[in-house]
Amino acid sequence: MEGTRDAAAPDVCRSGLSAVAGDPPPALNDASWKSRNPGKPVIPPRSSEKLDAVQRAARKVAAEQRRAKQQAISDAVAELLEEQETRINEIAKAHSVLPEKVRLLITGETHYRKRREESLANALVRIKARQVNSDLPCGQKFQLKELQEMVANDPDLQNLDEETKQRYLGELKESRSCKAIGVRSTNTAASRDVQATLKKIYGELQALAYRTGIYACMFVTRGHVYDMHAATWFGTDNIMDFWEDRMKLSPDYIIKQLELWACNEEKNIEARDSLENMQKQAKNGLDSGFSSITKHLRQEKAIRLRFANFEQIKYKFGISYEGWPDGIPFSSPYKIQTVDEIRRLRDAIRDDSFRWVKMTATQHHEYRKQVDARREAGETVGVPRQGRSDKGKKRKALNDENAPQASKKTRRSRAQTTPKSREIITTSDEESDGGERV
Repeated sequence: MEGTRDAAAPDVCRSGLSAVAGDPPPALNDASWKSRNPGKPVIPPRSSEKLDAVQRAARKVAAEQRRAKQQAISDAVAELLEEQETRINEIAKAHSVLPEKVRLLITGETHYRKRREESLANALVRIKARQVNSDLPCGQKFQLKELQEMVANDPDLQNLDEETKQRYLGELKESRSCKAIGVRSTNTAASRDVQATLKKIYGELQALAYRTGIYACMFVTRGHVYDMHAATWFGTDNIMDFWEDRMKLSPDYIIKQLELWACNEEKNIEARDSLENMQKQAKNGLDSGFSSITKHLRQEKAIRLRFANFEQIKYKFGISYEGWPDGIPFSSPYKIQTVDEIRRLRDAIRDDSFRWVKMTATQHHEYRKQVDARREAGETVGVPRQGRSDKGKKRKALNDENAPQASKKTRRSRAQTTPKSREIITTSDEESDGGERV
């Protein structure tokens, strides 16, 4: 539901700043996401084919058959929903809860499935589809089951050498990658992709909020003045009250400022993945994960991540890591000066290949024994703390040359404990009781 903050519906709103009617003028067609990212894989747009009279008649008959079938399914589903509603009311009455509670428990589910790895069977089906479907018009192409039967009955595809199999798998992987992260060829295609994907994300977050009670919000904006998709924000339940009550900022104001900032940036993929930006992203990801794993230690001051002295952190607190990319020294991202290496580190942090871990008691004990043995052998573990510049020299006191100088903390504590007035205050006879002493 758009523009509302009902507890039963998510907060969704779109900024009116980004409404662009139609594609940009012909002279500005180079402002599309595709033209701003030359050399990147492009998702090919779907082309519409002109049909003759026979094909149109066949399409019409097929459409009528689909409508009749869809109507039959709709009637059956309507009957099922009516029975379900009756059963929901019975359960709600039996357990003294609202029917909405039962509906949320029934419908609050996700349909997300992990993506499977590329398989040779899928690669062969893709090859066969290119062979037999490339010249066929829409509506007459072979379906998946038919293609699988063709592959099973094709001896040329059943007796492939290992090199050909790996090549077909590589082509399938490249095709999947293009569909997943390839750039859209037109602004219209990009806008439709944004709308469809955000709709799925909204549904997943809202279902997750129903199942687990989380709060989530997100702000999405275009990255160029000629992009067609509108700036929008989304929030589960009443999460947007946080921005207004605590931050004193309305979501509409935030999204407008975000849109102005993004349009002024006008960065393509290469500019966003510059060395400086990826160093910053990697450092923020490392600090965030390190802060999360050390917050339970209850130290007076937060433990800062220092790569030079990480062995001392590991020795004292038992914090280690897993999945640091091979060939990259364990150091601050700002010391990594090659784009390929910093991208590998940034991507490892993003997909959780790298993570901070808490050592078990046995692992921590064994590591401490190893470090102690190295120190006994004369090895310096970590970077020693730099000494004072006047180390070994006698420092004079302020008042007495022979008296030791008190620290700032001691002097401050003395000043705070010194009473501001006398302990006993003498009063006159007139102030005591107004009469003579007995």
